[in-house]
Formats: sequence, C-alpha cells, structure tokens
Amino acid sequence: MSERRLLILYGSQTGYAKDTAYRIARQAWRRHFSVSVQSMDQVDKWSIFTTTYPVIFVCSTTGQGEEPDNMKKFWRFILRKTIPYDALSGLKYAVFGLGDSSYQKFNFPAKRLSRRLQQLGGTPIVDRGDGDDQHYLGLDGALDPWLENLWAVLLDRYPLPKPIVPESVAPDPSCDIDYIDEHIDTSVGKTELIPGTHLAQLVKSDRMTAPDHFQDVHLFEFELDDSTQIPQWSPGDCAVLRPENLDSD
Repeated sequence: MSERRLLILYGSQTGYAKDTAYRIARQAWRRHFSVSVQSMDQVDKWSIFTTTYPVIFVCSTTGQGEEPDNMKKFWRFILRKTIPYDALSGLKYAVFGLGDSSYQKFNFPAKRLSRRLQQLGGTPIVDRGDGDDQHYLGLDGALDPWLENLWAVLLDRYPLPKPIVPESVAPDPSCDIDYIDEHIDTSVGKTELIPGTHLAQLVKSDRMTAPDHFQDVHLFEFELDDSTQIPQWSPGDCAVLRPENLDSD
C-alpha cells in the first residue's frame, strides 16, 4: 500500500486559510492519514521537488490580488526561471483558494499558484477550489463539495479497510479545558504590542446607512496616540481593530 501521508501548506493573512488548512487536516486524520501542516514559508522549499505524497495548498488573497505574507518567499522561490520545467513531475497536488468574487482579482494567488505548479510538471489531484465569501453559504459553499471530491479521489488511491472508528463518531479531544475561578491578568502593556500595532482612540462614529436599512454601516474616526507614527495605507489593506475593555469589565 502506498504511504498514507499528506502535506498541507497554507498562505494566510488573517488566519482563515490557516484555520481551513487545519480543518482539512482534521478530516485527513479521521481517514487515517498522517498529516503535517505548515505555512508555505515554513516548509523546506527544496523538499517540494522530492515529495512523494500528495500536497494540499490552501491560500487566501490579500490586498489587490496579492499573496499572503507567509507565502511570499515560497512564491518567489517557485517563480525562479532556473527551475526546470519538469522539476515537479512527481508532485501530486490540490489547491484551494479563499477570496471574494466582488473583487476584480478574485482568488488570484490560488490561480497563479495552481498554474505555476502545473507549468513545472505537477499533476493536480482535483480541480482547483475557489472559496467565495459572496456565496450564500460563505466559504463552505465551495469547500464542502471540493473536500468531498478530494477525499473520494484520495481514498480511491490510498484505500483502507473499514475504519476502526467510524467517521460518524467524534474523535477524542485534542486538548483538555479546566475552568478556574482565579483571576488572571491578561492586560497587555504598550511595550508588549505586536510590531505594526497603532494605539488610537475612537472619537467619532457616524452611521452611513439609513435607519431602516438592513445593514448597519458606520464611518469611524480615530485619534492616534501622540507617540504613534501615522500608518501608510494602500488600497485593499486590511485593518484589524482590537477594542480595549473598560475598567469595569
């Protein structure tokens, strides 16, 4: 029997692609595959040329159709012109992209990655999957049928006897949770902030949509801390807001 291993590589900007990668990994474990999950920039890039088991790529889109930060090194690497056209002739792969079809460059990183892997001789296991935030089921609208097809192909290539634990039975938890009454100080001082974080105070919040409109859209105005350098924004950038709790909370 062929080696039942999978490598899942993700490129994630805000965490959705990473969560999706681990979701796929959990399903793989239930089907008795040995799985490794890493970001694309974590993996040994040269090993991709000698990998004998399937590789699943999961990547999101950031900015105007750009690759996530933890995928860029890998992407630049496989774009090298010195790489032979058949360098990935032994690679079996699948690509799933996360995006939003309301943007012009919908899922461009996943599309470019899939095309480049094929240019270098790789063989797709299934057609590329395009997750779309605009689908009425969200990401699941494309992911669930894509995974159903993926597992059908993989289980045909890597058959197993009837599983010891049926898929309908929930697996053992991966961690234990203990609830404690002791108060733990989780406050973060200014010197402990993640690089690139800016402190600001909300000074204005105006509703932009009509009161009877189904969407409650607001225009926020922030006042930066005196010591905070004004951030430089580009079209398509994402801002992650982390509100501070009141002292009473």
